Amino acid sequence: MIIVAAVLLAIALFISMVSIPKPFWRNVISLAIAALFALTLSLIMMNDCDHFGMKKVTTTQTSDLVSVSPSKQLKMLLYQDVGTSKKNRVYIYKTQTSQKKPKTTNPDPTKTTNKVNTITGTPRLVTKTTRWVYKSNAYKFWFGIAGNNHKLIRHRNTFEINKDWLTLSSTQAKKLQKLVKQQSASMKKEAKAYITAAVKQSVSAAMKKDPDMSAAKQKALTTEATKKATAAYQAQAMAKLIAEVKK
Repeated sequence: MIIVAAVLLAIALFISMVSIPKPFWRNVISLAIAALFALTLSLIMMNDCDHFGMKKVTTTQTSDLVSVSPSKQLKMLLYQDVGTSKKNRVYIYKTQTSQKKPKTTNPDPTKTTNKVNTITGTPRLVTKTTRWVYKSNAYKFWFGIAGNNHKLIRHRNTFEINKDWLTLSSTQAKKLQKLVKQQSASMKKEAKAYITAAVKQSVSAAMKKDPDMSAAKQKALTTEATKKATAAYQAQAMAKLIAEVKK
C-alpha cells in the first residue's frame, strides 16, 4: 500500500506545482507533499534494507530420521561437499521408511547451517527456521505488497544420530558398497573362523569354571556367545572397511 501512496503523492506533487496559482500556497503545499513523498520513500528503503516493521520469528520442527542405506545392517547419514573447500555440506537424509527419494538440505551456506550430534535416543532431525515476519497487520497492510513476509533468514539443522550410524559422503558410501560386494566371500570365511574360535573359547572358559554344566546351559551359552562374536566381527570388519573408504 505504501508504494501506491508514494505514487499518489508524486502525482499530487506534480499537480500542486502546476495548478496552484498563488506562489506562497504553491510552495507550502508542494513542500508538505514533497516531505511526505520523501518519507514514504525512506520507509520503503528502510523496509527493504533494514526490515522496518518486521521481527525475527523462529520455529522448531522435529522429524524422525531414517537411514538412507538400503542395507538394514548399515545405518547411514550421507552428505555431499559443495565447492572445493569442503566446508559446505549438503546432507542427504530420510524422515520416513516408506520414503523413496531422499531429501537434501539447502545448499546455500548463507541460509543453512548443519550439525551432527551423537545421542542415545531415537534418531531425529531438529530444524530451527528463522524468518522475517511483520509485527502487526498494520505494517503488513502498508508494506506487504513487497512480498517479503515470512522471508527466510536461516535454517539450522541438527542431525541427532546414534553411535552405530555412519556419516559418509555419497562417494564414500558408493565405495563402501563396492568393497562389501567385492569382499563378501572372504568376509564370510573370516566371519565363520572368527565366530567359531570365539565361541569355542567362551564355552571352554565357562566349562572350566563349571565342569558339570548341563546341556541346556551349554546350548544357551553357545547361542549367546555366537551373537556376541557375530556382532564383534561385524563391527571389526566394518571399521576396517570404513577406514579404507576414508583414506
